[in-house]
Amino acid sequence: MTRHGTVSAFLSVLMLFVLVSPVIAAPTLDLTTTTPTDNIVVTPNQPNTETTATAGLDQALAEADLAVKQAQAERIKQELDMLGDELERLNTDYYAESAKLSAIEGSLNEARDKLRWYEAELDAQRQVANDRVTEIYKHGDVEPIDAILNNTSFSELFTRLSFLLKISEQDEQLLQKLQNQKSKVEITKKALDDLYAQQKEITIELEGRKKAIEDKVKQESAILASIDSETKKILDEERAKQEQAQAELVTKLTQKTQKDTISLQPGSICYEAIQYLGIPYVWGGEDPKIGLDCSGLVKIVFEKFGVDLPHFAASQAQLGAPVRYEGLQAGDLVFFGSPIHHVGIYLGEGYYIHAPKRNDFVKVSRLSDRNDFNCARRIISVIPGQ
Repeated sequence: MTRHGTVSAFLSVLMLFVLVSPVIAAPTLDLTTTTPTDNIVVTPNQPNTETTATAGLDQALAEADLAVKQAQAERIKQELDMLGDELERLNTDYYAESAKLSAIEGSLNEARDKLRWYEAELDAQRQVANDRVTEIYKHGDVEPIDAILNNTSFSELFTRLSFLLKISEQDEQLLQKLQNQKSKVEITKKALDDLYAQQKEITIELEGRKKAIEDKVKQESAILASIDSETKKILDEERAKQEQAQAELVTKLTQKTQKDTISLQPGSICYEAIQYLGIPYVWGGEDPKIGLDCSGLVKIVFEKFGVDLPHFAASQAQLGAPVRYEGLQAGDLVFFGSPIHHVGIYLGEGYYIHAPKRNDFVKVSRLSDRNDFNCARRIISVIPGQ
């Protein structure tokens, strides 16, 4: 056992010597070779190998750090884009429920007015009926038959009997009218109760959707707050590049020397729309000083031409005249999603302007880049004065 241990130790030392000896021998000068001193060339300012290696390492680390930051910026951008898509869908649902609520509130107001009118009419008819009953009770409209026969001629008898029968028909009509009016009141009250129930249900639904939107916004804010200064700088630079690219694209598309040229004649819908390029996206926004969303952009553009559109893409898609994809003209509205959740204004030559989503801005995009085109509508066929 001891001999075996000694052999193992010897072999280990020998192997270590073999591995280390080239390193030890490397800097040793060969003393047997004589080199004339006048053949030695001295290179001035020869760089230090260690310094060069350190500089190379620092550069490599800096490039690696930049790559990490860029990857982080891209990941954050993707997360924000996904959140933006989710928020757009939530916003659309919220707008849809809000539109339902507005319609119900309008129906409620109409039903309340109708109920007040029906109840007033019912009260008036009741008063007429009460007066008629009182008159019959006090005076009576039917005289004893003997008195009629003894005191009147046959012609007078016929006239009085006809009158009494007519009075009877009028009373029957009065009662029927009263009953019909009462039914109208009851039906309207039932409709009001149903509308109130729907109003309550939709209000609860809206609160839930609002909470979901607020949660997404908080999530988005948390992501933005977690961004370090270097990553934020990368994102800001990317945004600046996008804005510059937008400006160059618009310039290119409007140059008359280009094959594909968009007409931006002053006073046109398209000309008005591009005035809002670069405005940041703000949910529910319809004030350019603050921000715009997709339907808000469309709304304020068409207001310039005397058209009042609802601030809801799906509602805007119900207006105007339908247009086939192949027949699109500048100024038409293009809608996306199923159900519809986005809208833009067609500029021509395959481009449209829109407010895409949060953390973005009003921009021009290519229609063919989207795969969720739904439909198009023409709100204004001819602009007055053009």
